[in-house]
Amino acid sequence: MRQLVKRLLQPIREAAGRFVIDPHSYVGGNGAIRTSSSFIAWNQVAGDYLEFGVFEGASFAEAYRAMERQRAVVRREVPHTPAFVEWLDASPRYIAFDSFAGLPAGDAARQVDYHPGAYACSESQFRANIAAKGVDLGRVITVPGMYDVSLTQQAKQRHQLRRAALILIDCDLYESTVPVLDFITDLVGQGTIIIFHDWFRFKGDPRQGEQRACAEWLARNPQLELIEYWREGPQAMSFIVNMK
Repeated sequence: MRQLVKRLLQPIREAAGRFVIDPHSYVGGNGAIRTSSSFIAWNQVAGDYLEFGVFEGASFAEAYRAMERQRAVVRREVPHTPAFVEWLDASPRYIAFDSFAGLPAGDAARQVDYHPGAYACSESQFRANIAAKGVDLGRVITVPGMYDVSLTQQAKQRHQLRRAALILIDCDLYESTVPVLDFITDLVGQGTIIIFHDWFRFKGDPRQGEQRACAEWLARNPQLELIEYWREGPQAMSFIVNMK
C-alpha cells in the first residue's frame, strides 16, 4: 500500500520540485499535464490527447511522455478486469491542431506578445522537435490551418475523432478559442480534463480571452459543467468535465 501511495503522489511531487516560470512553458514540464495524466490513467478516462496551439512542441511531448508513463504504472498496479483491459487496449492518439503560421491577424484587444504571426513554427519543425523528445510519430496526427477553417465535422470524420481524455487549449485569443470549444463539445465526456494555458491573461479579465470564450461555451451547452482541478503558474487553469 505504501508503494502504491508513493506512486500516486509522484506526479505532484515532481511538479512541485520542477516548478519554473517560463513564458513558453507555463504548462509543459510542470504539474498540470502530469497530474492530469495520472487522473486519467487511474480513472481510466478514455480518449485521445488534443492540443490546440502546439508552437514548438514542448507541452505536446510532455503530454505524450506523461500519459504513456501513467498508463505503464496502472498496467502494473491495477487488476486486469475486462473493462480495464478494454481501456488499456484503446491506446490514445496525440493530435496537434495549429496554423503552423503563428497567431492570426485581427482587431480585437491583444497582449503585447499576441501580434499576428507570433508563436509560429512550421509543421515539419514541430514534428522534428517532438520526435527528438521521444514521441512516436506513428501515433501523432497534425491538423494544420486556422481554426475557423480547419475545425470542421469533416476533420472529425477524417481522423475518426470520437472522444478526448485530455485537451490543452493554448489559443491565446478569444476569437481563436471560440471555434476550438465548439469543435470539442461532442468530444468531451465525464472526466475529460481541459487545460487552458492562457486563462489569466488580459489581467485576469473574465470578459476577454479564454475565460470569455469558455463562459459563452458553457452558456450554450448547459449539459456541461467544469470543476476546477489544477492552477499552475501565473496563467494556466485546468478543469474536469462533469456531465450534468
